[in-house]
Amino acid sequence: VKGRTVAINFMFTTCTTICPPLAVTFARLQKELGSRAVDDALLISVSVDPVTDVPARMKAYLSKFGAGPGWVFVGGSKPEVDELLRALGAYVSDKTDHTPMILVGNEKTGYWTRAFGLAPAGTLAGLIAEAARQEVK
Repeated sequence: VKGRTVAINFMFTTCTTICPPLAVTFARLQKELGSRAVDDALLISVSVDPVTDVPARMKAYLSKFGAGPGWVFVGGSKPEVDELLRALGAYVSDKTDHTPMILVGNEKTGYWTRAFGLAPAGTLAGLIAEAARQEVK
């Protein structure tokens, strides 16, 4: 995320409830952003089940939703991912308890905000644009 504006969602590939709609929302957001999704903003999906969601599985899952350049996944060992989730305020002890939240931020300026994960793509694109416009303090 260094030097980038990012939108981060939290999901897992075996989820049958909120995660597929979250992925659809990111797919719509990626279309809305167009080339900005590669150049100006990065979409990141973090698995809350890194033991199951190995890279090949996450890649296949996201490709079902049309993930292209500018949309990446984050996994790793469970302790590493749990530490990341805690740092982002998204840790839950039971993966099915994760919230449909998107974290939007600009690392360079320290600007961060949260949004409902099923908000319209245009609303989320607006939040990303707002984060990108923030100035270093």
